[in-house]
Amino acid sequence: MEKKQRAKGSTGERLLRILSAVVEADGPVDLPLVTETVDLPKPTAHRLLTLLEQQGYLVRDTDGRSFTPGPVLNRVACRVLQSKAAKAPRHAILERIAATAGEACNLVVMDGNHITYIDRIDSAWPLSIRLAIGSEVPLHCTATGKLLTSLQPKRVRRRLLSTLPLSSWTPHTITDPTELEAELETIRKARVGTDNQEFIEGMVAVSVPIPPPAGPPIAAVSIHAPVFRKSLADLKTHIPLLQESADKLATIIHDQEGTASAN
Repeated sequence: MEKKQRAKGSTGERLLRILSAVVEADGPVDLPLVTETVDLPKPTAHRLLTLLEQQGYLVRDTDGRSFTPGPVLNRVACRVLQSKAAKAPRHAILERIAATAGEACNLVVMDGNHITYIDRIDSAWPLSIRLAIGSEVPLHCTATGKLLTSLQPKRVRRRLLSTLPLSSWTPHTITDPTELEAELETIRKARVGTDNQEFIEGMVAVSVPIPPPAGPPIAAVSIHAPVFRKSLADLKTHIPLLQESADKLATIIHDQEGTASAN
C-alpha cells in the first residue's frame, strides 16, 4: 500500500498552518481535526498544539481536549487592526458614518472575555461620551459585546456565560444568566446589537458585525450617543448605513490581512 505523503515544511510553517486552521474553524478544534486539516502526524500535531498553548496563542476549550484562539493570538489580531498602515482606509469609512449619524463611531474586536476599541471617530458635539482607543469594555452589557458573543458557536457562548462576571454597571444591566441568554438569542437572529443604558447610564448604542472570511465574526462597527440627544430608536435608523459600512470594512481588513500573510 502506498503511504500517504505528509505535508512538509519547517516547524514555523507547520505552526502557522495550525493557527490558520484554528482561526478559520467554526468552533473549537481538537487534535484529530488538526491532524486531518493540517496533514501532520498525530504526535507532531500534539506537540505543536501544546507549544502554542504554552505560549498563549491557544487555550483549551471547556471539554479540555479542543482549542480556541488564546490571549496572545487575540492581541496580535488587535495590533494588526491598530497598525498605522491599516488605519487610513477604514478611518474614512468611520468618518462617513460619524458624519451621517452625527454621533461617535467605533471599530471594535472581541478580545477574550472583553471588547477592545481599535479605532473610533468622536462626534463633533461638545458634550459626548468618549471611550479611547485601546479601552476594554465588558461583553455582557455593551452592544458590540452582546452582538459578538451571540454570534459565537453555542459551546463558546455557554462557556462565556458560565465564566463572565455579570457585574451590574447600571440599573439597566442584565445580570441574570437566563435573561441574558434570551437577549443574546434575539440579537443573534437580528444580527444587530443594542445597548439601552446597560453599560453607561444615559448612553445608548447599536452595532453590526463585520463579516469574516471564515468562522464567526470577531469585529464589529457601532455608534453610540447620549440619550438626551438620540434615543435607541434614533440610532437604529442608521443600521443600513452600519451594515453597508461593515461590508466595506470587511473588504479592507481582509485584503490587508491577505497582504500581510503574503509578505
